[in-house]
Amino acid sequence: MPAMTKRIAALSFAAMLAGGPATAQTGQPAWMEIADGVTVAPFSMTVDQLDDFDVHDASGRKIGEVEEVLGTSPDSPSALAIDFDDGAGYGDRGDVIVPLEMFRLDGGRLILSQDAGAIASMPVWRD
Repeated sequence: MPAMTKRIAALSFAAMLAGGPATAQTGQPAWMEIADGVTVAPFSMTVDQLDDFDVHDASGRKIGEVEEVLGTSPDSPSALAIDFDDGAGYGDRGDVIVPLEMFRLDGGRLILSQDAGAIASMPVWRD
C-alpha cells in the first residue's frame, strides 16, 4: 500500500476516533464485540470464523491473532482487536484495534497491510 494511502487510512481512523454519533464522552468510539453469527463482509466470513485467526505481515510472517471483531453497532463490524505476538515488533500494549480496511485475505491468510509504525497510534481494546 502506498505511503499516502496508509496515511489517509490512519487519519480516517483517527477522525472516527475523534467524534461522531458512536462516540462516548471520552472521545473514543463506543466499541462493542460483534456476535459470532454476523458476517464480516470484506472477508465473507463470520465473526466466529475470524476469532483466533492468525494475522500475518506483508512478507507472510505470523505477527499475531484476532482476539475480537469489533464495531460501533451490533451488526456492523468495522475493526479487529489484534493480539500481536511478542517479538513481532508491534509492541506489547494489549489487544490493538485495527480497522478492517487495513487487512486483506490472501490464500487463506489474513494479511495486515500496515507496518508497526502505523499501528503504534491505534487504540487498545479494553473489554
